[in-house]
Amino acid sequence: MRLGVDVGRCTTVAVLVRSDGTIADHAVVATRAAYGSSLDAVLGSLPRPLLGSVAAVGVTTAELSARPTGLAGVAALRISPPCHPALAPLAGWPEALAGAVGSVVAIVDGGASLTGLHLEPLARDDVARFAARAAEQGVTAFAVTAAGAVTRPEIEAAAAEIIVETVPGARISLSRDIGRIGLRERENATVVNAALRDEATRVVDETRRSLAAVGVAAPLFFGRNTGGRVSAEYFRRFPVIASHSTTAAALRGAARYAATQRAVVLDMAAEQVRCGTVDDSEITVRDSRPGPGGIRLGVDAPEIETLSFDSRGGSAAAVPAELLRQAREDIGRLVARVRERTPGAPVIAAGGAAWMLPETTLEPWQQQTAAAYEAAASDIAAEAAQVAVAGGRIELERVVESVSGRALAAVIAAGAKPVSARIGSVAHAPVSYLPGGVHRIRVRAVGTAGEEAE
Repeated sequence: MRLGVDVGRCTTVAVLVRSDGTIADHAVVATRAAYGSSLDAVLGSLPRPLLGSVAAVGVTTAELSARPTGLAGVAALRISPPCHPALAPLAGWPEALAGAVGSVVAIVDGGASLTGLHLEPLARDDVARFAARAAEQGVTAFAVTAAGAVTRPEIEAAAAEIIVETVPGARISLSRDIGRIGLRERENATVVNAALRDEATRVVDETRRSLAAVGVAAPLFFGRNTGGRVSAEYFRRFPVIASHSTTAAALRGAARYAATQRAVVLDMAAEQVRCGTVDDSEITVRDSRPGPGGIRLGVDAPEIETLSFDSRGGSAAAVPAELLRQAREDIGRLVARVRERTPGAPVIAAGGAAWMLPETTLEPWQQQTAAAYEAAASDIAAEAAQVAVAGGRIELERVVESVSGRALAAVIAAGAKPVSARIGSVAHAPVSYLPGGVHRIRVRAVGTAGEEAE
C-alpha cells in the first residue's frame, strides 16, 4: 500500500493506494496555518489499520513556495568574465529579498562559452578568499554558477573542491545540477535552491514526525515540479525542483485517473484555474518559472495558462448564475487556447472547484484527490541536461549516451532501485543561435523504489 498526501493552500488531501492502483480510502481536511498541523489532521482521518500497511509515502506540497520568509542566507559565487553591475548576481531581485538571501556575493574569473571554449582560467585563489569571507560571516550555504557550466560542468566542480577545502561542511548547490542554459536564470535557481535547503529539511522533519505519530515509518518521497517523485534526501539537496509540485501532480493524477496518456487538464483551485497538457503521460514543460519576488528561475515547470475567478464559497448554488456563466465561458476560451498543443485530446477537470464545469470526466472524489493520487502512484524521476558540441551523428550519440548515464545515476540517487532504473525520454535539438554542431540534450530517467521494484 502507498500513501499519497497533497498539502495544498486550501485543502490537504490523503489517499491510500493499493498495489493494483485502486483507492483503499481517502481523506480531505482544510489546510491549517502550520504545515505539520495539516498533516496531523489528514492522517488522523485515515483508518489506523490501513496506515499500518503503508510501504511508501509520497508528498506534494506548495509549502516551500508559500513561505518566502524562510529563505536562508547564501554565499553566491559566479564564475565568469566581469559584467555591468546591472547584470551582476541578484541584480533585479527585490531589495529586501536580495538583502536577506545574498549574504556574500562575488564574481571571479573563469567560465566557458556555450560552445565549450574556456574564457579564462579559474581564479582559484579568489574562490578560496570568497569562501573564507563567507565562513567569517557564518554562511555555509553556497550557490556556484559558472558561465558555460551546461557545457563544461567541471568548472563548477573545481570551485566546489576549493570551497570544501576552505570551509569543511559547506553545503554547495551547483548550477549544472539545477538550471538550464541562461546564465542569470540558472544562477537565480541555484541561489534559491541553496536558500531553501533549511526549509526543505524542516518540511522533511515535520512530515516524518506526523507520519511517526500514526505509526508510519515507510520511505518518504516528494513530488517534482515536472511530475514523478524523489527521495526525502534528494529533496533536501534540490528543493527548488520540488517547490511547485502540486500543479504537476494534479495534471498527471487527473490523466492517470482517466486512464489516458493525452489530455488537457484543468486544475481548479478556489480562486484560480490552471490549465496544462499531458502528452504520452508526461507534462508539457517550459524551462523557467517565477520564483520568490517574481524573479525568473531557470528550472523546468509545467507549461500552464491561468485564469482567476470567484468560486463564492464552493458550490454552484452559491454562485450567481451570470457569474457562473461568465466563468464557464472564460474557462472554455482558456481550454481552446491550450488545446492547440494537443489537438483532439480529452478535457479533464480536477481540483476542489471542478464542480464549476457542467460536464466532467472524473468523479468528485477523484477530482479532489488527483494530486495526492499522483504523489502516491508515480515513479521516481530525475533528469540530466547538457549543451554539447558534436560534429556528427556518431559523436552526438556518444554525448547522448553520456547524458543518459548521468540521468540514470541521478534517478538512483533520487531513490530508485538500480535494477529498476531506465530511460524514460530523450530529447535533443540544435541550439538555433549558435554555430552548427551545438546541441541541447535532455534525458529523463525513471524507476521504482525499494520493495516497489521487487
